[in-house]
Amino acid sequence: MKKILLAFLIGTATLAVSSSCTKEYYDVVPSITMVYERDANQWTSQSAINKYVDLNVPELTSYYVSQGIVGLAISFDNEATYNTLPATIDGVSYNFDYTTGSVRVYAQDPIYTNGEISVPEHVFIKVSLTEADFVQ
Repeated sequence: MKKILLAFLIGTATLAVSSSCTKEYYDVVPSITMVYERDANQWTSQSAINKYVDLNVPELTSYYVSQGIVGLAISFDNEATYNTLPATIDGVSYNFDYTTGSVRVYAQDPIYTNGEISVPEHVFIKVSLTEADFVQ
């Protein structure tokens, strides 16, 4: 019995010593974020159900357009909370498109009724740019 117990202990110790832990290191993906404030009078009206606001984003280089990640979030409560775009909030659909140096945020009626949409009196728009490895 002692020989079996001794063999078991030696086997367990050998297994524990010979097993090795490997550490994996992850690179931090660089991101930059800018916050813009806009008032209702800064939105341009294409029609009663389609409005937009343009953001000048000089950090939005051709790299981010072709390879990086562009994300937007919008806050109506002085940055207490944010909603990621695209989103429909209080019956208004918010989405965006972008090109080098600028972002356009749209506010649209998602069901195209005959009424007019209202944009928020004051809004914060957060633009986040993240580097990414592009794989073809």
